[in-house]
Amino acid sequence: MKAAGSGMHSAWESRSFFSAAALLAFAGTACGSNPSPSPSDTNTMSAETSPPAVPVPSTTTSGGNAGRSGSAAQLTAAGAMGAAGQATAPTAGTSASAAAGGTGVAGSAGTSAAASGAPASPAAGAGSAGSGGATAASGGIRSTGPGDWTAGDYPPDLTTANYLEITGLENQGGMPRQYRVHVPASYKPEVPAPVVFCFHGLGQEGVMFCLTGTDLVAKSDEAGFILVMPNGYANSWNGGTCCGDAASQKLDEVGFVHAMFDEISKHLNLDLGRVYATGLSNGGYMSYRMACEAADLFVAVAPAAGAIGSSEIGGGTATASDITTCMAKGVSVLDIHGTQDALIPYSTQKPSLERVAMENGCMLTTKPATQPESKGDVTCVSYEGCPMGIDITGCSVMGGGHVWFGSPNCGTGADGACAIVGANSENINNTDAIWEFFSAHSRP
Repeated sequence: MKAAGSGMHSAWESRSFFSAAALLAFAGTACGSNPSPSPSDTNTMSAETSPPAVPVPSTTTSGGNAGRSGSAAQLTAAGAMGAAGQATAPTAGTSASAAAGGTGVAGSAGTSAAASGAPASPAAGAGSAGSGGATAASGGIRSTGPGDWTAGDYPPDLTTANYLEITGLENQGGMPRQYRVHVPASYKPEVPAPVVFCFHGLGQEGVMFCLTGTDLVAKSDEAGFILVMPNGYANSWNGGTCCGDAASQKLDEVGFVHAMFDEISKHLNLDLGRVYATGLSNGGYMSYRMACEAADLFVAVAPAAGAIGSSEIGGGTATASDITTCMAKGVSVLDIHGTQDALIPYSTQKPSLERVAMENGCMLTTKPATQPESKGDVTCVSYEGCPMGIDITGCSVMGGGHVWFGSPNCGTGADGACAIVGANSENINNTDAIWEFFSAHSRP
């Protein structure tokens, strides 16, 4: 795989982990400064409402600090999610190639996705740049075709501190980017498989959130989807206004995701019509960014406790944003947010959903959702008048905190951390609800 004339490769890389206990002290400053509304707030989403239109959303180098753990303001109350546990990367002075016997570094610096130089992901009718074109499988499914990977973890054993690594990306500050892949036991190379990208919260890393915080690895085995678990730069993502070093340095996350997909497509038979993204907090912002700027790749996204990180909508640790538009046409969205989220204001949910609804030509009135259904403290509504196959749905959890609902550790990956991030719910399980939503959406 090539990008802007630079070589890329995957390699094993080792890193050290900080204990969750050492980070529970970071519980002071909220990631979002706006207060959460009360349940009676006018921004609360409800069925049969017709909210006002929302304006269209309107944007340094990294290096030596790529591996630092972050300030207390960035690793607050798990957050978002950093207080519960974190793994930081080595310093930038270590070797970028583990294949050469060194230790890689997590991090990047960049500009916009359009300038990334990374291979574009396949649009409808096109193939993956990394795979040499889509393969029409039986039944007309567009896929990347069989590769050389089988069921298992890449690199092996998720309990070790090893990662796959991509180097040579344009506008990444010359730094490698890291990720892991879980391939379910049911995977057959001749059968195209759906793909879920799992984006961790601020201060976390991929496995801590996707394995321990959400049980998405177990869900992958149960449902048969491939799970991709990338790491953010300094444990953060550039989701626009959220969060941390990645956002302040305006890193090119979309270019990284495109390149990651193209690299994985060389090894696995990916169903190009079933590519999804989800994440919590900073990872929720990343999920929205994928809908806004990578709609050619993603069919549906499911942000939790996140928002579109434009300057108009806000939330997060930054005031300025490099998200200037949201071209999310053709992407379905399930947004789950607690009304008492003290880190990312619940008030950001409604304008984010409205922006995507408008882009898809939906009406701005809502009706009770059929998937997920409302129950107890959970109210789910869907926007009316969307095109066939498009669903824009928001679930509000009354009194819920900054939480991956249904997880015993609230998505933090650390026991006892629910006391930091707020109330959980027994009436919705994010992992189950999100996969049910994803499995109902595909693209021919």
